[in-house]
Amino acid sequence: MAVSLENPLAYCREKVCGETSSLHYATLFQVDEFKAYWLGCFTLNHELRQACLKQLEAGLTQVKLGWWRNALAGAATNTNPHPVVSAISKPVIAKVPGEHWAELINKVASACEPKRYNSMADWHKDVRSEMEPWVKLIQVRFSDQDTDCNGLLTFWCEATRLCQVLRLAKYLDQGFQPMPVEVLSQHGVTAEQIKRREHDDATTALFTQVTDELVSQANNAWNKVPLDQRLFARPLRALFRMRVAELEQHRTSGYKLLTEQKIITPFKKFSTAWTTQVLRW
Repeated sequence: MAVSLENPLAYCREKVCGETSSLHYATLFQVDEFKAYWLGCFTLNHELRQACLKQLEAGLTQVKLGWWRNALAGAATNTNPHPVVSAISKPVIAKVPGEHWAELINKVASACEPKRYNSMADWHKDVRSEMEPWVKLIQVRFSDQDTDCNGLLTFWCEATRLCQVLRLAKYLDQGFQPMPVEVLSQHGVTAEQIKRREHDDATTALFTQVTDELVSQANNAWNKVPLDQRLFARPLRALFRMRVAELEQHRTSGYKLLTEQKIITPFKKFSTAWTTQVLRW
């Protein structure tokens, strides 16, 4: 018997998918089943992050995270599942080993902690580790946990790192600065300069090198993703292409990433989603 996705979709839209958001447009052309899956994953990540970031006491955080772990691990026998469980798909979640949810929750919690990286390789390794549990959910969705998703994992990792760079102006207020020490040193940029949000030719060269590298690596990885996975993961591709469009705006305005966040127009988001979904760019 088909499960109605109306309520799960409404719940997820309220949490993570406003009418002008990038995620709204990235999933706009998806059928409800796939739209619900992706919005469910993003909403689950949002709920877990909120539990980590907004609880004032560590004990309350653990209670909330424990509730989610039990809700996910017990999805198979729950006759009244949480809307996020229904969105992702109760049968899919039921196939996931219980210990996987503890790993996913721990990785989300880890991603909420401000970090410092010594090298680009360290940064890549950390973000990749945080993305691995999510890619395992995609493997389960394809009914084969041995499905090779290495290319998709690499793409998602590099796309996430690009997003972190583009959100520097926001992250600095939260004590997070992902630029590796090694790369700062190469360009003669100090951590104090980043904290003071000072732009000069050195920071322009820094951001140019890092973003060019991330975009290139993401595109190379995407080209190695099998066709069936590329079709399924088009929302991720659309989000990445929207971030690249933001980056283009930074290129023309001098890479003021320490003080500015660029926002592309709803029409640009719509056209990017359409070309990704229909033309498979």
